[in-house]
Amino acid sequence: MKKSYIISFALFLSYFNALMFFNSCDRVTIDRTSPALATHQKDKKPDTPVPLGCIRAYFGDYYMSFSQQIETVQPVDSFSNVFVYGDCDYNEIIMTRRDSSFVLSIYLNGYSVESLPLNTPLPEEYGKYPVIDFYPADQWKWSDPVFYSLAYYIQKCIFIVTDKTDDILTGTFSGMLQSSSGDLLPMSEGEFKIKILRKKIACVQAK
Repeated sequence: MKKSYIISFALFLSYFNALMFFNSCDRVTIDRTSPALATHQKDKKPDTPVPLGCIRAYFGDYYMSFSQQIETVQPVDSFSNVFVYGDCDYNEIIMTRRDSSFVLSIYLNGYSVESLPLNTPLPEEYGKYPVIDFYPADQWKWSDPVFYSLAYYIQKCIFIVTDKTDDILTGTFSGMLQSSSGDLLPMSEGEFKIKILRKKIACVQAK
């Protein structure tokens, strides 16, 4: 009986010492909180007037300037900055520029240079409206997931021409872009100053 008591007491001491040992250890807490993602600080807008031949704007928080033609031809042969018209009542103004990676294209469908109102947003009329496309230079198809165009149903495009002296169009624009995959990209504080060349095209009558 005494031997059994000693063994039970020894087991109790072992258990008690083990319990005290584990309780005396430092507790380690694992922080499973994900670190905050890095955010891009909004680019600073240049405080100088937009130069001739340039289109620039904020795309999200990134400020981008486009001043190169998309073709490797003489300016007179370029379709990067033209007013295309014909006797069949066809009118379209095209202003397209690129940087090293992206292209920005503005189409003023249904407008002649003479019909552009000044210092007021272009009205939304049947057959007369602005189109703005933004895409990587090597992915120009509308079906590409990184091809962005105006999303009129989300936000109205505000396009204002402030001057058109000597066919140099100057103005501002803003709106919401949407990719073919559904991603949204706000476009704000846009500016342009583009010399427009006039190109008359032959109209082919439908048979």
